[in-house]
Amino acid sequence: MRLIHFAQALTLILLAITGYLAWEGQQAARGAKRELEHLKKTQAAEEAAKPVGMAALPAVAPATTISPPAPGTVAPAAEETPGLMAGGLPGGGLTVPKTVVAAEAKGINTNTLTAMQQKVLAAKPVAKLKAVVREQGFVVVDAGSKAGLKKGQKFEIRRDSAVLARVVIADTIEADEAVADLDLSSVPAGVTLEPGDEIIEPVSSAP
Repeated sequence: MRLIHFAQALTLILLAITGYLAWEGQQAARGAKRELEHLKKTQAAEEAAKPVGMAALPAVAPATTISPPAPGTVAPAAEETPGLMAGGLPGGGLTVPKTVVAAEAKGINTNTLTAMQQKVLAAKPVAKLKAVVREQGFVVVDAGSKAGLKKGQKFEIRRDSAVLARVVIADTIEADEAVADLDLSSVPAGVTLEPGDEIIEPVSSAP
């Protein structure tokens, strides 16, 4: 009898444990379901809160690359501006004259000459340099006694509108050639006298 009672009691205990575990499993399943629903609601709220994507910006065409003209050539004509010729310069094109004299010859008003430069530029040439012997301090000019050159006469050497040096005619004077002593102190630093530079009457204020 005792064994039967013990078996019944054990069976009841097992049934109770099984029932408890089943109830606990149901509770856990409900909790998981509620948690899943909460997670879905949270995700839906986050999606709704996201800003609407910005519209794509229109593509910008790349800038046109313009190659510069080759040295010594004239750039192709662009849209002309009233009062100016092709290239934007009164002389036409983009080729810039190398000297003021060349610019003026092309009809370009440089407006850069001072009163002294204009005076230098207007002076009539007496002769031109044939040779320069700077180491010994003299030059040879292509005019002599036929042009009225005399010993002791003072002249200036001109290139374009600039005075480069002062000279004094020496005692070596021939009919079509003469030697002039060079005032080295009057030659600006970095300036090199060259054959073809002109001899003019003194026009500068220097002694």
